Amino acid sequence: MIVEFFGPARDWAGAAKVEIDLPDTADAASLRAALKQRFPGLADRLDRTRLAVNEAFAPDDAALRDGDRVAVIPPVTGGQNDPDWIALTTEPIDVAAVRRFVDGDARCGAVSTFDGVVRTQHDSAHGALVRLDYEAYREMALAQMRRIVAEARQSWPVLRAAVVHRLGPVAVGEVSVAIAVASPHREESFAACRYLIDELKRDVPIWKRDVFEDGHLAWVEPAVKTRNQESA
Repeated sequence: MIVEFFGPARDWAGAAKVEIDLPDTADAASLRAALKQRFPGLADRLDRTRLAVNEAFAPDDAALRDGDRVAVIPPVTGGQNDPDWIALTTEPIDVAAVRRFVDGDARCGAVSTFDGVVRTQHDSAHGALVRLDYEAYREMALAQMRRIVAEARQSWPVLRAAVVHRLGPVAVGEVSVAIAVASPHREESFAACRYLIDELKRDVPIWKRDVFEDGHLAWVEPAVKTRNQESA
């Protein structure tokens, strides 16, 4: 069985992907035990992570079958039942998983999502855009992402939220950021989702660089003023 590690779990394990041999009757709990034995760096952290099986979060008694896609997904802001998923990843963003993360609360009558997609563009001197390269001050970026979600909760009754941003090379047509918000009513869901993307663009230290087909590189200049500039 192939197990993939995302975000900090990749550093804890020292690998992005491994193969684990398990019996035919294995479940997610037995996989956790096998991972703890094989990766000492995961031993004290694995109980705080979530296991995803075939792109859906799985309980410990979930049966595993040969061919399943299993991922170790560390919760950035807390434990197993954390209502927020805040992450930076170098892997392609699974927008369906982001959407599913905010589902399931019967109090929520509305879910709003935003997917930021790298769009095509052409430069007269350098040709077509090939990709964007994203870079972040990781620790501060995660702290700022947590802050803006907390601020959204102060303004609207946000019950679940996900903010996942891609780092590294992101090709034209791929998703660079995915946001999902669940709340009781649509107006507040729309408003909170828009607030999160606007504030992320404004205050989270993530930068992007254009890469064109002739190899030309150019940092993208920010189009939004910072809070300090606005208050000056």
